Amino acid sequence: MVAHMVNAMNNVLRNQILNVTMSFLEDIPIKGCLEDSRDEKVGEDGWERFIVDHITDCKKILERLQGAWLTFSGEKSTFGKSEILVVGHLCGPYG
Repeated sequence: MVAHMVNAMNNVLRNQILNVTMSFLEDIPIKGCLEDSRDEKVGEDGWERFIVDHITDCKKILERLQGAWLTFSGEKSTFGKSEILVVGHLCGPYG
């Protein structure tokens, strides 16, 4: 059953794996930005590039899930975090 879930998620997210995400069962962490891109501003509103890029990446993932008729838990979801807990390990920009 686990192998089936991993295969299914890899199939749904195949175009996003490695450059945006690497799912772990039902968890879908989305990459953040590089430290040196934090100060770059884009657009007329002066948004920071890393925010625009992260929102774009989130949108891509959500569209892929929606296209596969999958749902996610809004209650369990968090966005814009610098660290997350994955299988008991704290992960962040440091690794």
